[in-house]
Amino acid sequence: MNKLPSILIREMRKEELAFAAECTAAEGWLSENRATLDGFFLKDPKGCLLAEKKGKPVGICVSTFYGKSGFIGELIVRPEARGRGVGAELLKHGMRVLKDREAETIYLDGVLKAVELYERNGFHKVCRSWRFSGHLAGKSSSHVRRMVMSDLEQVRALDKRSFGADRSFFLERRLELFPELSYVMMNVEGICGYILGRSGESWVSAGPWVVKENAENPVDLLMALALDAGDRAISIGILETNRQACDMVRSVGFQERTDSPWRMAMGSTSDLGASPKCYAVGSAAKG
Repeated sequence: MNKLPSILIREMRKEELAFAAECTAAEGWLSENRATLDGFFLKDPKGCLLAEKKGKPVGICVSTFYGKSGFIGELIVRPEARGRGVGAELLKHGMRVLKDREAETIYLDGVLKAVELYERNGFHKVCRSWRFSGHLAGKSSSHVRRMVMSDLEQVRALDKRSFGADRSFFLERRLELFPELSYVMMNVEGICGYILGRSGESWVSAGPWVVKENAENPVDLLMALALDAGDRAISIGILETNRQACDMVRSVGFQERTDSPWRMAMGSTSDLGASPKCYAVGSAAKG
């Protein structure tokens, strides 16, 4: 536990996930909703942190561990508690959770107003983590079909080789929650790509989206997902370094947001999830 004057930082309790969801909703992070936060808590409750002042919750942070690496995400301080060092303490505590597990590199997607905070704490900019949005008239393809549970073994293997770490828990949970937004691409060798999505009443978020280097027409995966999106806007996060993926979504009408965050890292490497086979990130805390 860490303390500032009257500030306590501790592990989040299950019943406090409702507060965490209020925080993300207040920031306009529609895809980082209660279902997403429940997933983090199910995966690793020790990585879900809460800042408390005089018994009242005032901030949250999530640390996600991936073996030699980890991600910091969902770092939010309520407006009434900002400017008092709460965010810095949450960040330091989240970093400590990962370092205690021997993570060699820590990543995050830093919103523009918080970049200076992260740089003061040892992070450096890697590239922009573009947030694209748009509407897309979907279409089906003969080599793209819905993902089913029996596909997970191949999907996990492809994802681990491409992303660089094991995200099995999150892949399976996404398929369970949103089977209608889960697709695989096939070739003669089997599964050569996949895309997973999540959705709300007025939005759809695409990603992770991973394809083998020899896969033809990777955009067909996004087109298939768009069929289920209907009239809802689609958002998608792509690292600036994947120029092919950025150019591809621009070519079908998506536009990047000027307030897109920076992918930042602290440690010996900065290449987790940076493979050209990783078209779209999963989320700020899942790469």
